[in-house]
Amino acid sequence: MGGNAGIRGYLIQTIICILDALDSDNKWSEVTLEPLDESEKVDIRWVYSDKVKVCQVKSSQNIIRLTDAKKWSNELITNSPNIEEYELIVVGHPEEKLLKSDSIGKVKISKVQSLNTDNLIDIASTKIDAYYEKHGRTKMSSKVREILVKTLAMHFGTNSITGKEVTREDFDKQLLDWISAIERQIETNPFAVLASPAANESKPFNIRIVEKILELIGWTNFNENIALKIYNDKTEEEDEFKVDFFGDFESKLKSNTDDAILVTSIHDLTYPLSSKKEIQRYHYSSEKIFDDLQLKNKIRLKRNSSTEYHNILFWLTTENSEVNQDFIHHAKDNYRKDWLNEEMYYYLVDNNKAVFLISSIVTAKNYREDLTVKFLYPITEANQSPGQIGKRGTKLPAQFINSSILPIIKESSNKISILIFCSDSFSEDSLKKLIWLTIRLTSGLGNEYLLYFSDYNEIENKNIVAEVIRSFDDEILEDKIQVQKYDRIDAEALDGVLATSNSLVKNENFDELKTQTQLKSKHLNEAFVNILPYGDIIKPFLKTDAITANDMKIFLAKKGIFVKSADRSKLISLMSVLLFSPKELEDFKTLIDVKDRPVNTINEIFQIKQNESLESVFKRIRPNFDNVTENLNTKLLDTPVFKPNPSNPNEYILDVRTERKDPTSQVSVNTLWGRIEIICTKENDTLVVNRVNTVSREDKVIAKRVMKSVESEFKQADFIKDETIKIMFKSFKDNIDRVNFLLSFTNITSSTIFKEPEIKSIKFKFDDVEDIPEAFKDKKDKDLITYFSGRNLSGINEISEDDFKKVLLLEEIYITYKYDHYNLKNGFYSVKYNFSDALKNKPEKDGVFKSEPNLYMSLQVKKLANIDLFKRELSKEIERIKLEKLKQFNIIE
Repeated sequence: MGGNAGIRGYLIQTIICILDALDSDNKWSEVTLEPLDESEKVDIRWVYSDKVKVCQVKSSQNIIRLTDAKKWSNELITNSPNIEEYELIVVGHPEEKLLKSDSIGKVKISKVQSLNTDNLIDIASTKIDAYYEKHGRTKMSSKVREILVKTLAMHFGTNSITGKEVTREDFDKQLLDWISAIERQIETNPFAVLASPAANESKPFNIRIVEKILELIGWTNFNENIALKIYNDKTEEEDEFKVDFFGDFESKLKSNTDDAILVTSIHDLTYPLSSKKEIQRYHYSSEKIFDDLQLKNKIRLKRNSSTEYHNILFWLTTENSEVNQDFIHHAKDNYRKDWLNEEMYYYLVDNNKAVFLISSIVTAKNYREDLTVKFLYPITEANQSPGQIGKRGTKLPAQFINSSILPIIKESSNKISILIFCSDSFSEDSLKKLIWLTIRLTSGLGNEYLLYFSDYNEIENKNIVAEVIRSFDDEILEDKIQVQKYDRIDAEALDGVLATSNSLVKNENFDELKTQTQLKSKHLNEAFVNILPYGDIIKPFLKTDAITANDMKIFLAKKGIFVKSADRSKLISLMSVLLFSPKELEDFKTLIDVKDRPVNTINEIFQIKQNESLESVFKRIRPNFDNVTENLNTKLLDTPVFKPNPSNPNEYILDVRTERKDPTSQVSVNTLWGRIEIICTKENDTLVVNRVNTVSREDKVIAKRVMKSVESEFKQADFIKDETIKIMFKSFKDNIDRVNFLLSFTNITSSTIFKEPEIKSIKFKFDDVEDIPEAFKDKKDKDLITYFSGRNLSGINEISEDDFKKVLLLEEIYITYKYDHYNLKNGFYSVKYNFSDALKNKPEKDGVFKSEPNLYMSLQVKKLANIDLFKRELSKEIERIKLEKLKQFNIIE
């Protein structure tokens, strides 16, 4: 039996079991699907008070012959002797002779003349209703019945894996409990409300959900249920392939281009642990339909000079706890290159993406509700038209189907409202970027701008909003922008939308040139870190050597967009018409292999005078950061504020971005960006301050000034002692102590993350005041940087001897660790521990101790949902190891 046929047969077998279990005349006490203690010929075993019955289910799209039925019946009896009752259930198209046969010997023959699993589900739904009423309950809704049958199918299917028996008592109790639970869930589940069936409607649940979504996004008049049957000479059966919807329209983001769109839908009760088989089946089926459409000349389209193909999979569940779940992260690796079509763009829409899309449109519909929802089409070099500022229309661009940014227009002759929805959490940074994007997209087209976040809190966030808007220094902007909260879709909101008629939808465009205002263009030239680049702005960044085609594919896959080819021009063409949220762009930047020196960490340690929480101390102090950039060609892009770490109450973090103009660089790349991070951690009676900064001198100076102000406030508040413990090259009593300190970072037995340290290089000089061994006298007064690949100091045995250590001025050790973290095994993480070029310092050799971590950006790391968080966790473990070593060497208590 082939893959599709096998799955279909297994589902039919399960539903047949449910139908019989619900039959009021069936007085069974136990039932087992595929019992392990029976022969493989037995699909279902029923236990009654006075007998046992075994059943075999056979289904086929071809004619089922009487001779085959006789063979199956004989096999059933032969392989399961001494059974009181046998039954053969044939599903499909029995021949005339078989139709007239009620039994073959001792085997009862039952006929089900439908292979359509949806029809079987409908029959089961009706039986469930009768069952429910029989147990004294009121009639249930059709959507509850349908979901319940699927729940039962999953339950029986799961039990059949282990051949587990289900008793009648358990069945009755669980079924009634499920019905009640599902009824409660349906009341609040948005997809169930969205897919509520009309009277006498027989469309499957998944089709109804997606049909309503397509209606909301303006994709009307699509063909439905595009099916194809192909004879399989291996299984001697017809395989059926289908997609749920097919349609086309003129591209909204590219000129002279048509978009042909295939849509497939999957509905599950809950997301599966593995998506591989389902995705493989979806790809194979949609590819067969695509080939057939090409063969019949239904695509390529003739309206325009080119056609782009979009293949969309909606995979949704009705489990309320999964309404906002990001399933893309779990499924993306199963979009295998060898399954994809070179011509196709693939999109995966999960619960999280669908909820954002529907929520945004529902919110927009309810604002100025008499007006049509129109989608704003960003103007890029791919679709620009002279004289038009804001292209818009009632159809959502295909490329925006799983976007995290959604721009919408509600317009009348006297007022144009721009609504920008963002799926990211609200923050000062995301608001700045969203305002920039709004200005860029509209060029002042609107009379008002409404920016939406799902977690915006007017009471808590209104001051942040006011400060961000003022930072643009534009009075017109201040009067136009509002920030609001959009609500995730619920049943009440959807009920109003479902009643909305589409007959009034118009695609009128009012004269945007009359409503345009003169917003200051200087905002469009802000640094990359302050904007949400798209179109022509993002192209130069995508074309740099720092970004590979594979980086782009990985990034798109995280969004739920997949392509087969690593063709750079094709990828840039796609990415330049998309809109990216602040969170997505931050993630994208972590993929970029910037050829720069790594971030370094410098520790300062203070003894605490009184046991007080950091929260209490930071509430008492008022550090002044007004002059931290004085006389520097650098500005801060964020307000410098220490904020508590939500996961650690003993830690406060300052994190700001910097911008510096480099007059020596080309005009197009003369802006350099940096980041300063200062982490204050309370460890018992010790305050550890980690200054994390980039290599620029300016960032180091700013970080030092910030910390100096905070240190002064701590001392004035009598929180820390006057002495600062700073680990310097000269802090060690002798050369042996310093060498042992640096070598101690190869002993990481306390770590649950890092393992197998390997020294890659050391940097040292011989101490000219010591007696140099004869073999090394020619190296005296010379810097020597040596690289080793051996593990545990293999090849440099001398360094483990005290006589050698005492003449060694060891300034730096570079170690590579392996790590096991999350689901990543044997990753590589390198750390350079050094004393800031102490050997080159004049007149005496000295420098502050610091560490420079570097994560190897493997393919697995790049695929992580949050690379920045992963880096932080590894870095935090290194900081823990450093504290351990400082205590070991009595530098801190």
